[in-house]
Amino acid sequence: MFYGEKLRESRELHGLSRKELAEKLEISEQAVWQYENQYTVPKFDIINALKKVLSVKPQFFYSDSFVKEVVSIDRIAYRSDDRDSRKKAKMELNYINYVNHFITYFEKSLSIPNQSIYSLKAKAEDKLFRNNKSHASNEKSIKDVALLARKQLNVEHNKDLLYKLELSGIYILEKNMGLSIDAYSTWTKDNVPFIVLGTQKKSSVRRNFDLAHELGHLLMHGDIDMDGLTKEELRQVEKEANDFASFFLLPEENFVTDFHSISKKSNPDSYIDLKMKYHVSIAAMEYRAYKLNLLTFEENRYFYSALNRLNYKKIEPLDEDIPVIKPGKIRALLKLIFENHLLILDTELENFSIERTFLESLFGIDDQMLKQYEDQTRLDYFGDKVISLY
Repeated sequence: MFYGEKLRESRELHGLSRKELAEKLEISEQAVWQYENQYTVPKFDIINALKKVLSVKPQFFYSDSFVKEVVSIDRIAYRSDDRDSRKKAKMELNYINYVNHFITYFEKSLSIPNQSIYSLKAKAEDKLFRNNKSHASNEKSIKDVALLARKQLNVEHNKDLLYKLELSGIYILEKNMGLSIDAYSTWTKDNVPFIVLGTQKKSSVRRNFDLAHELGHLLMHGDIDMDGLTKEELRQVEKEANDFASFFLLPEENFVTDFHSISKKSNPDSYIDLKMKYHVSIAAMEYRAYKLNLLTFEENRYFYSALNRLNYKKIEPLDEDIPVIKPGKIRALLKLIFENHLLILDTELENFSIERTFLESLFGIDDQMLKQYEDQTRLDYFGDKVISLY
């Protein structure tokens, strides 16, 4: 029996619309719709074409879906502008379902140490509850949670943020989401945290802000029905995540001390040394300083005038010099499993009726990493079975 649902899932995983897939197959969009809804069954030549485009084996389409729905659309935190794209959001649900399935499957071979993100989330929720109960300001609550997170995650330098988040138990992935989505985050129904970053060219400091922003969502907004918020409510939630990122990346006490070393507060070039230290954009640092009343209104206005004149809104000094850090936890997980023969790559590809490139695309890893584990045989392994991230 041909399962049209599997065709739809694999098409969406590759970010293809029905029209785009139809063009690759040189058939009509209506034909793809009919296949996915099981009104007709594709012929052998179409199946052969599908397997090449979608990196699966022919048997993939003749077995029921092996993934379960682990996240709902109301639990995904998007930027406010991204919320208008409902179709895109549904495709991301499918992506998280697949990623979660394979991570869970691979981790069954391992003993995973305790993950600090869960205790951090519990403490953050308790702090938010206590502050609200005592009528503390919302800004103070966010600041308290940001400082708590920075301390518990042991983030001494912002350049280590991605590594620290992965170490805490958050799964961070990269995928091409086009120009409309920078990043998003979610908790699955099984309480697994994910942050997904776009692959569009972005500086290291802006990616750092994205990571801190999404951490804010995970800690403060995990139980909010994001899909049911009004535009005004969503703007408020986004502002809270932005405030969290600012408090987290630029702790007040240290930042104020360092800021006083700046010679001319209204000159964007005066912030370059601080940018190297904090790995935060010049614009974000000035905004934080202005909110802390370290600049006058006139100095703030002159700063943004200079920022536009220098064209720093598009690219700032050091943007191309500070290396962009890529996620490594899932790569380390796969390396540990296949290097120690806990699972055999070829066997698992047959089990799921997928090609090696399917996994590489799903997890955003290069082909040389998994290619080396082809044609292996199973060995008994009695090691510690604990993930070593790097």
